[in-house]
Amino acid sequence: MTVTTLQPMAMPARLTLTTRLRSELFATPRTSAVTVVIVAALLLGLWRLLWWGILDAETQANPDACRRAAGACWGVIAEKHRLVLLGRFPFGESWRPVAAMVVLLASVGIAALPRLFGRAGFVLLVAGLASFGLLMSGGIAGLSKVTTDLWGGLPLTLFLAVLSCLAGVPLGILLALGRRSSLPVVRWLSTGYIELIRGMPLITLLFFGAFVLPLLLPANLRMDPMVRIGICLSGFSAAYLAEVFRGGLQAIPRGQYEAAQALGLARTKTLRYVVLPQAMRITIAPTVSSFIGALKDTSLVAIVNIYDLTGALKLAMGDSAWRPYFLEMYLMISAIYLALGLCIAQYGRFLEKRYSMDRDK
Repeated sequence: MTVTTLQPMAMPARLTLTTRLRSELFATPRTSAVTVVIVAALLLGLWRLLWWGILDAETQANPDACRRAAGACWGVIAEKHRLVLLGRFPFGESWRPVAAMVVLLASVGIAALPRLFGRAGFVLLVAGLASFGLLMSGGIAGLSKVTTDLWGGLPLTLFLAVLSCLAGVPLGILLALGRRSSLPVVRWLSTGYIELIRGMPLITLLFFGAFVLPLLLPANLRMDPMVRIGICLSGFSAAYLAEVFRGGLQAIPRGQYEAAQALGLARTKTLRYVVLPQAMRITIAPTVSSFIGALKDTSLVAIVNIYDLTGALKLAMGDSAWRPYFLEMYLMISAIYLALGLCIAQYGRFLEKRYSMDRDK
């Protein structure tokens, strides 16, 4: 009898970075030519950007000096940054929007800890939004009253983004469950709302909330414009999140429901403890994308005369002396949106890794 000895398979040698770059970027003459052209174009663009943005730029907050410069005029940021970041909030009360923004971001950061997921995190976010509103509006604890038409800048952008996401998640879950309901009326209403909102541009919804809705309501029931815009953004976000969550619910195998029923769990407990946790884990990536989209959608409120970060920028560019340097200002707010979006995306990757089915990936 012959005994066969199995030899362990040899692991392939790990390629060095130089070898990988040579094999991927310079494998053939055509690939090498394309690589050289792209790298040369990138280097040329970076050199032009460096020359325009740093070497030949002007940093004095002086329009005459900026007109003499051949590069960027960063002095416009020094001159207009307060108006762009804080809007038209009274100058003597500038500490209030800064404090409100810090409180809101702190509540979001703490509520984002996995151990606070659920009711505790939701209550903390609601408390953060309420504290933001009290600091901004005033009228209590010796704070002067400031109407919502003077709110603006970065604090307002963060407020609207957090509000739309916070309200959009539970509403989206209810709409997703309603669309899958066995009750025809509930299913038709949920489906009709989702398809109506998803087929409507956000600008149309904002115009309806800002200008049409007050005409339809009695004078004593008309809400503050900021509240109406917040409701519109939340409803819009909920419709898109509903389809994200519906996809997660459909991905749950039927056996999960049957196993929960075999254990004697009621329908509500099955959804709460078995189905929804798995669906939420599956939909982390598209939910994060929806949150980033909700953050960027806040820039559209400037169309209805609400001066968020983008609206405050347009307000600042009303100064004819600084109007030619709008590019530098747009680069500033683009960097802010990019930083916020990257933070949300990084947090999403953290959640995906933490709740991944396969921890080795």
